[in-house]
Amino acid sequence: MSKIVYMGTPYYAVPAMQKLLTAGHNISLLICQPDKKQGRGHRLLPPATKKFALEHNIEVFQPNSLRTDESQQKLKHQNADFFVVIAFGKILPKAILDIPLRGCINVHGSLLPKWRGAAPIQFSLLNGEAETGVCSMLMDEGMDTGDLLLVNKTNILPEDNLDQLGQRLSEMSADTILKTITEFDQIVPKPQNNDLASYTRLITKQDRIVNWHLAAGKIYNQFRGLSPKPGIFTYFRKKRMMLKSISFLPDFPSNTPPGTLLKHNKNDLLVSCDTGAIQINLCQPENKKIMGIQDFLNGYQIENNEKFENEL
Repeated sequence: MSKIVYMGTPYYAVPAMQKLLTAGHNISLLICQPDKKQGRGHRLLPPATKKFALEHNIEVFQPNSLRTDESQQKLKHQNADFFVVIAFGKILPKAILDIPLRGCINVHGSLLPKWRGAAPIQFSLLNGEAETGVCSMLMDEGMDTGDLLLVNKTNILPEDNLDQLGQRLSEMSADTILKTITEFDQIVPKPQNNDLASYTRLITKQDRIVNWHLAAGKIYNQFRGLSPKPGIFTYFRKKRMMLKSISFLPDFPSNTPPGTLLKHNKNDLLVSCDTGAIQINLCQPENKKIMGIQDFLNGYQIENNEKFENEL
């Protein structure tokens, strides 16, 4: 069995750790991001991978940088066969890539070379993709540019959101890394076609604001790609309102300006878009609790032709 240094931070990376341990591999060290302050109390909380590692007596190392002599010496002393990287969030320098005896393997959450970078699952949903998957690859100094080892595909379901698709890809990553390690000597690495590459970026606040001048289907994909967290929002009566559950009606007649609120069948609230309409099921006005649309309609007494806005 192989000796592994594992690099990963969020819960997404935990199933692969569990799969490798169950198969008998030795994870001698976990490297993850430092603990971060979270929640209203700003308590310092450990990453999910750290909690898992401590529960399984795995040493944890949380450096601010892997480029220091201290970090590199610690890694060299592991004498690891593989470095396994899943949802770690940093590009490894060549000095690190050259340390393991057999190789550095990353499992990425897209069908490379499509959607390289930090947010492949979000971008697959935001762009309405019908298919995605995970790829294991030999790491090089680029951003997700290494030679491919194994590819595992899955359909994106119409109801998938970020959590649901992320969980599925997390489990697929676990299966893929185990198979990659097990069959490593038989796998022939395949170079990526860089001409077909596309790139993601970090999600910003602007990505979360609904633009009602888009088609309803695009807004629904925005909701899927960013829900349940960080979520999408609009502005209503000069205050922010989170959209917690929505549906879309692609063929609803668009006879009013985008963003116009339409009370439909007395109990439904639709919002006109460039084409089609969005149906609001759950919302959360600023400084309020999440509420069903009937409570929203009763509490806010929507006026004729009132609108959601793209900005304050």
